[in-house]
Amino acid sequence: MILITRPKEQSKDLKLTLVAKGYKNFQESLYSIEYLNRKVSYDKDSYYIFSSIHSVKSLVKNKQIYKFINANIFAIGKKVKQELINSGCKKILATSIDSKTLVVILNSLKFNEVKLVYLCSNVVNSDFFNDAKKYKLSVKKKIIYKTQPIKKFTKKLIYYLSSNRILGITLYSKLSAETLLILLKKYKILSNFKETPMYCISDRVAKPLRQKKFKHIYVASKPNQKSLIVSIKKSHFV
Repeated sequence: MILITRPKEQSKDLKLTLVAKGYKNFQESLYSIEYLNRKVSYDKDSYYIFSSIHSVKSLVKNKQIYKFINANIFAIGKKVKQELINSGCKKILATSIDSKTLVVILNSLKFNEVKLVYLCSNVVNSDFFNDAKKYKLSVKKKIIYKTQPIKKFTKKLIYYLSSNRILGITLYSKLSAETLLILLKKYKILSNFKETPMYCISDRVAKPLRQKKFKHIYVASKPNQKSLIVSIKKSHFV
């Protein structure tokens, strides 16, 4: 059984794909999302970076997406781009596969002297801001939703973990990886899972697991779900 650690809404396609390929799975998000009801100002001379689908959904829920219909937008990920298009946004200047690639794009387009606004969660990708600083890109952070890690596993997941029914774990964010490690340690079962296959969307996500010396870490060749599923197929453990 493969543990899916994303929110239920974002896990639908992955669950269906895994089932179609013969893998049993169990879904339990390692974090929750709260869309903040706060005013988000818009400046026609600024360029807006949408870091995730939740950045779009937060503005949609709070009925502020209309402000960004004609905004200059950079999207991180094809799904984020599609969500923006579905929400009526028209000026998506570029779409990157990840934040590191976006920094390269921004630098190549000579965006060093424009105002960039990063619409994001309270949990941010610090690597992005470190890379942006190296290229002397001016990026302002605007928090429009909150990401809260869970503090305990459900009883059902504890049962699956303790009965050795979880044979692999998918991880889509660094926060999920760090939360998993904290909770495995809390329940005193961290050492039990050092040999469990960990399927990570990127090297950044895999880093906390490597630091704890997990033995079987599989990283998607590209930061998308299709590549992650390929990494599962390559494993001989599930």
